[in-house]
Amino acid sequence: MKKDTSLFLDEAKINIKAGDGGPGIVSFFLLKGSHKKIASGGSGGKGGDIIFKATKSISTLYGFKKKIHFKAENGQQGMPNNRQGRKGKDCIIYVPVGTIIKDNGVVCADLNEEGAQYVAAVGGIGGRGNASFVSQQRRFPGFAEKGEKVSDRWVSLELRLLADVALVGFPNAGKSAIISKISAAKPKIADYPFTTLTPNLGVVSVDNDSFVVADIPGLIEGAHSGIGLGDKFLRHIMRSKLVVYVLDLEVFLRNGEIDLINTFKILRNELKLYDTSLYKKSYFIVINKIDLVSQQDKVLVEKLENIKRKLRMISKRQVLQISAVTGKGLSELIKLMYEKLLKEKQINEKLTDEKILSEKLLFEDDLKLRKLNLSAEVKPLKQLPKKTKGAAYKVYSLNSLDKDLKKKFDLDKIEVIKQGNEYIIKNENLERMVSMTDLENEEALEYLKDKLKKMGIGDKLKKMGVPIGSTVIIKDLVFELLD
Repeated sequence: MKKDTSLFLDEAKINIKAGDGGPGIVSFFLLKGSHKKIASGGSGGKGGDIIFKATKSISTLYGFKKKIHFKAENGQQGMPNNRQGRKGKDCIIYVPVGTIIKDNGVVCADLNEEGAQYVAAVGGIGGRGNASFVSQQRRFPGFAEKGEKVSDRWVSLELRLLADVALVGFPNAGKSAIISKISAAKPKIADYPFTTLTPNLGVVSVDNDSFVVADIPGLIEGAHSGIGLGDKFLRHIMRSKLVVYVLDLEVFLRNGEIDLINTFKILRNELKLYDTSLYKKSYFIVINKIDLVSQQDKVLVEKLENIKRKLRMISKRQVLQISAVTGKGLSELIKLMYEKLLKEKQINEKLTDEKILSEKLLFEDDLKLRKLNLSAEVKPLKQLPKKTKGAAYKVYSLNSLDKDLKKKFDLDKIEVIKQGNEYIIKNENLERMVSMTDLENEEALEYLKDKLKKMGIGDKLKKMGVPIGSTVIIKDLVFELLD
């Protein structure tokens, strides 16, 4: 059966939207046998989240070609008797293991393990019901909050295959033939360039262990800039621990020694231009198709040995001669791959151990410093001194609570945009607070006004250079800045 390469998709762009928060409600409970009423409006439920989850049951992003819009459920509105609305159901989006999620080009998550999750969009906060606003000054609040509205946005998905070894070479170098012989993978093999149009993965077994090899579609000069197919699949080498450069002996037989050596140099340069981290990866060289040279032809055999010596001098790496057709040298290839991977694993484990030790030492030093600071600054209170005339004790007032409120809303990050005589205020928390207020309800409007006053918004804006008498806009709220 012919493999449908069109089903392999390693890039996708989708639209996601978390659920809106449910609105709170205004409700009163009348006490039996009296005319007393108690505010009992419940708060709305939180909106559902958008969650990406990695699974091995999917190997491509092809499913996102048909469906690109994903929306979580909205939170339910509050209910009487102070009952909270139900939380909206989360929208779980399953992606292949190895998927990277980007927002405006910035990597947000790398789901490189089975079951790894990433919350890409958080559901809106449920609005508070009128029962939440009861106070000594406000015994029968006749207003409730709206649920928080959440905007949709586009995110990019990028699949990077999880392979230990990447076979890299020019088209028709025999990479697919190699992977078909050293593993159970069955890629398409033919004697013309660009036979492989999608990466192939094969599992290679060594004793009781195994590793994964990826056959990357052929690279050509200029691949890093979009020429040929190479640049489309170079990202799949990023996760590999080892790169094997596969050189085609036919190049030597057709064009000579210099062209074969230049093939290696071009491949190295393409990886360097695409990403320097690829260039720095551990590697070795394989010359494939040695079955084309008869061992009886002493001249060609000597020339081939000379090429090996030159490649070894240039690369300072091992060079193997193999034949994917006859199987010659394949056992040595598997052995060398495995040895190199074990060495890389040991290096990574050592670096991880050193990092953990370094972080532990930093933590211990920080802890010692904190203890020293505490012992220097905090003295144990043995006995309260008798109050003398003029003595002052710290009193916790409403102003100190207001400081906590200001800190909570992060007022230092206020952005003011001037448009004519109007000043538009940008602050995520302030905008959320305004958007959740029912501005058509006078009581709700008074509550918002009182809250902004306690937060010292007016004083903050004056310090930022907003003139008195100016029109200030926060979301849908428009007011005049007074002295």
